[in-house]
Amino acid sequence: MGMTPTEFFESFVEGNAYDCNESPGCVRRAFNASVSASHLADHYFEFNHRHNPALVSGFSDIGKYAAHLSKETAGAFKDIRSIANAYKHLYTDSSKGPSVHSTVNSSGSIESVLISDDEALSGLDEEYFHASSEAPARSAVVFRRKDGSQSEFLPALNVTIDYWRNVIYGRA
Repeated sequence: MGMTPTEFFESFVEGNAYDCNESPGCVRRAFNASVSASHLADHYFEFNHRHNPALVSGFSDIGKYAAHLSKETAGAFKDIRSIANAYKHLYTDSSKGPSVHSTVNSSGSIESVLISDDEALSGLDEEYFHASSEAPARSAVVFRRKDGSQSEFLPALNVTIDYWRNVIYGRA
């Protein structure tokens, strides 16, 4: 039968998410977390297509399922999948097909930044930052979408992981 989606989640997704939360400014950990969270969609879709078709019967292919995940996570999954693909392919805007399903153009759009409490937040949404005057500087991975907006990686990852946790354990 192979690895179940629950085993994949527990073996890869949770561990990579933990590592990323432990070091939120590490691009390597962000990439690893995005790859496993993104690939869980493929794994979940294909596994259930074979072993429990009712769970994915409403989706004709992985693209439709990925669009559903994006909608369910208010776009967080699409960002996570885009980051995984941007590092895998380097440029996701080189062909019309993949570009349509991506929010991030290239790996150059993902970087680690140091954020201090007295620094201006140019372009980043303030809702992601909870710094106080007593809080030390912290590092974070941020990414720039094709539309020019920027966002912090960790909140998007955590929304995606919470969604997967609900799907994996909510149907057990």
